[in-house]
Amino acid sequence: MNKKEKFDLIIFLLWPIFSAIFSFVFELNNIASIILFLGVPCLYLTIRAKSHIFKSLYFSLPVSIVGMILIDYIAQKNSSWEMFPDSILSFKFFGLVTFEVILWAFLSVYFIILFYEYFIHHEIVKRNWNPKMKYLMIFLILLMLIFVFFFAINPDFLRIHYFYLIFGTVLFFIPFLLQLFTYPKITQKMFFVGAYFFYFNFIYEVTALKLGWWIFPGQEFIGYVQLFDVAFPIEELLFWFILFALSILSFYEYFDENEK
Repeated sequence: MNKKEKFDLIIFLLWPIFSAIFSFVFELNNIASIILFLGVPCLYLTIRAKSHIFKSLYFSLPVSIVGMILIDYIAQKNSSWEMFPDSILSFKFFGLVTFEVILWAFLSVYFIILFYEYFIHHEIVKRNWNPKMKYLMIFLILLMLIFVFFFAINPDFLRIHYFYLIFGTVLFFIPFLLQLFTYPKITQKMFFVGAYFFYFNFIYEVTALKLGWWIFPGQEFIGYVQLFDVAFPIEELLFWFILFALSILSFYEYFDENEK
C-alpha cells in the first residue's frame, strides 16, 4: 500500500464516524443518509479507481437491482426488516420496495468492489467483460421470472419462515465457504475488505437503528444482539456485518475476475 492509499484508508476509517455524527446532529432523512454514508465514498473511489468503473458497474447494477427487489420484498412480506419506508417517490416496486432500498443496495455493492479493487486487488484491467457474466445474468433473470410468477399467482407463497436465516445461509454463507475452500489464496485478500466493512456496517447499523432508517419488526430470528441501547438480530451480525462484503467479493471474483 503506497502513501496515497494509506492516506485514503485513513479517510475511509474516519468517514463512518463523521457520517454518524453528522447524521445525529442534523437528523438526516433516508435519502440523505444513503448519500452521506455510501454515495460520497463511492464517488471518491470512482475518481481514484477510474479504470475499474465499468467492470464494477456492470456487476453491481444487475446484482443489486434484481437481488434487492426480490430480497427486500420477501423480507418485508415476512417482517424480517423494513428499510427506508418513507420514500421520496410515491411509487414502490411490487407495492413494497422503495427506490431508496435499491439505491442503498447498488451503492453498497459498488462500494465494496471499488474498495477491493483500489486497496487490495490492484488489477490491471485488460477487458471489461468476462464471458462468465452472462451466466450470472441468466440466473438473475430466471430468479426474477420465478418471483414474478409467484407474486402474480399469490404473494402469500413468498412467506418463508426464518427468511433472514435461510437466505443469508444460501446467498452469503455457502458461496463464501465455497470460495474459501476452492480458492484460499484469493480469499485471503478479501479479509481486509471484510474487516473494514464489519467496522463500517457496525457504525452504520447503530446510527440507522437510532434514527429509524430501518427496523426489524418480526420475531423469526435465532436471537438478538443488544448494543448501545439498540437491538438487532443475530442474523444481521452474521450476514450483514461479517459475510455481506465477503460474499459479494466471492461472486465478483468467480463471475467477473476469474479468481486471479
